[in-house]
Amino acid sequence: MKEQLNRREALTLAVGAAAAAGSSWASAQAPITMKLASATVNDAIHHWMRVFKTAVEARAGGRLKVELYPASQLGAIPRMVEGTALGTIECFVTASSFLTSLDPRFEVFDVPSVLTDTAHAARAYADPEMRKMVFGFGGNRGLESISVFMHSPQNLVSRKPIRTLADFNGQKIRVLSTPIQMEPMRKLGASPIPMPLSEVMPALQNGAIDGFIAGSTVFSALKFYDAAKFQTQLPNWPVIAVAACNKAWLNRLPADLKAIVLEEATKTEASTNEFGAADIGRARDVWTSNGGQILQLSPEDSAAFSRTVSQSAAEILKKSVPAKDAFDAYAALVQKYRK
Repeated sequence: MKEQLNRREALTLAVGAAAAAGSSWASAQAPITMKLASATVNDAIHHWMRVFKTAVEARAGGRLKVELYPASQLGAIPRMVEGTALGTIECFVTASSFLTSLDPRFEVFDVPSVLTDTAHAARAYADPEMRKMVFGFGGNRGLESISVFMHSPQNLVSRKPIRTLADFNGQKIRVLSTPIQMEPMRKLGASPIPMPLSEVMPALQNGAIDGFIAGSTVFSALKFYDAAKFQTQLPNWPVIAVAACNKAWLNRLPADLKAIVLEEATKTEASTNEFGAADIGRARDVWTSNGGQILQLSPEDSAAFSRTVSQSAAEILKKSVPAKDAFDAYAALVQKYRK
């Protein structure tokens, strides 16, 4: 009887082991899903996402599926930041400004007059020391960045023309959610209003805001010329985009798949820089061909605007030792690649 029981137990264990093995095998064959989100569409960020998806899936051989969710399909920007930090979204490609709430060191990207253009940014961000430093931002808050690139210059779109610094006074201006954007607007007499990009169009249409600052190519890609016609060029204040992944998810990937993700994230930057540089010109043409106007501050006002933003940035960085130290290292590395 005991022998019979032992055989039954052995059989039960064997069946259970086989079932577990089968389940494990089935699980191993199911592709891993990577949800890749952004707030924008038809711009440099969206280009990066599409090229990255094609390259990763081609190399992964069906083991990794990259799902694209541009244009805030997974929620407003704060929700996507939160989702990436918590792991409900595997990767979020965004203007770096929206990550400053998780790590103030991301503010280094918002300081004006550090980078001159896309080519300068590409040279600086290819530096191994630079990548090691900036990809460490957000690490203690659940993020690991895998790519960084210049998006486009920041400009201001408004319902009424802003041609001088005096025109900022009394205006309600949507800004990115970073003190380095909010404080200069206050100094210029405007009311800065942090707001997710998905809420800007209705706010502009109903007068809740008078204008907003964003990457210049976003205005045309999202057809903001239907709500406001005036685009004021701002001096040397680019948007820097970061692809930030959930750190725990990235580290759970099989070693070969993680390597593919990291390698293709880097390779995709070359194509994105080329696309982004050309897109700046294309966006201007689209804007003006749809009735929009491009306005410029006078040289004197442009210089005064730059001083205001730079002074505000310096004051803000002083309040955080990690951010100030990171900026000093960042600026020194960028300077090496200035021509």
